[in-house]
Amino acid sequence: MTWSRHHTLVTTATPEQLWARWTTAEYWASDDPAVEWAAFDAPAATGVTGRVKNTGSPAQKFRFTDVRTHERMDFEIRLPFASLSVTHAMEVTGPGVASTHGIVIEGPLSGFYGAVLGARLAAGLPDVVRRVVDGALTL
Repeated sequence: MTWSRHHTLVTTATPEQLWARWTTAEYWASDDPAVEWAAFDAPAATGVTGRVKNTGSPAQKFRFTDVRTHERMDFEIRLPFASLSVTHAMEVTGPGVASTHGIVIEGPLSGFYGAVLGARLAAGLPDVVRRVVDGALTL
């Protein structure tokens, strides 16, 4: 079973600017009000691990699952009987670059986690994507 939500904005930021915003741990807390801090064990690459601390919850270990420069950056947090993936994709379009962020929960308890955790995370996606694209324009 899968539960997912996505949000897309088109920006005049370059792929290089968006990429720098996504892959710099220090920006995560300013781009997402729910994040207190994030840290990676190495530069973002498929298989690299890190930790992220959201307000009101313990720090969570994550693993980058799909990292393709100037294209996508996804990471996964393992939950009991499910996994929560935070996805980031960019696509160059006529008017700029489409930046899409998503929350994808897979596994036997995806419906439960979608209702309890995913809905709250998804509600914040429009604000997070706006902060990311606005922040990217300053780089």
